[in-house]
Amino acid sequence: MFETETMAELCARQGLLDQAIDIFRRLAEVAGDPTQRLRYETRISELARDPSLQALETPGLRVRQIDGEVEVAWRLPPDLATPTLQLLLLRRGPAGVENDARSLPLPGPHGRMTFPAGGLASVRAAAGRVQDGSFVPLVRFPDHLG
Repeated sequence: MFETETMAELCARQGLLDQAIDIFRRLAEVAGDPTQRLRYETRISELARDPSLQALETPGLRVRQIDGEVEVAWRLPPDLATPTLQLLLLRRGPAGVENDARSLPLPGPHGRMTFPAGGLASVRAAAGRVQDGSFVPLVRFPDHLG
């Protein structure tokens, strides 16, 4: 019913690649124009290959720095109460390295957010839940320290 190219791209931006690829496949099957069909098939190939667009496992967390911003994508169990993101941005400032720590409620169990991150030196993130007033991480980025 709502299977459009726009919906497929929205799914891709949210990290729901399996759904995006399924929509593009169905659009390609019914496309009467060979040029349009080729465009859909090309997009399917792009989604299947690009590691930055690969679907996250559950739980999963991906952090990328793009043009002075940090993009955080997460996937947590669907029944998780109080999904939360903890983010630590270390920035180069006039007085040396400055930290910007945030704890943010997430709008749902999966999605993406972008934050301004000029002068970024390093980033750490964790996604999880709040339980009895304390943050309980389910996944971290990077997944190891060292």
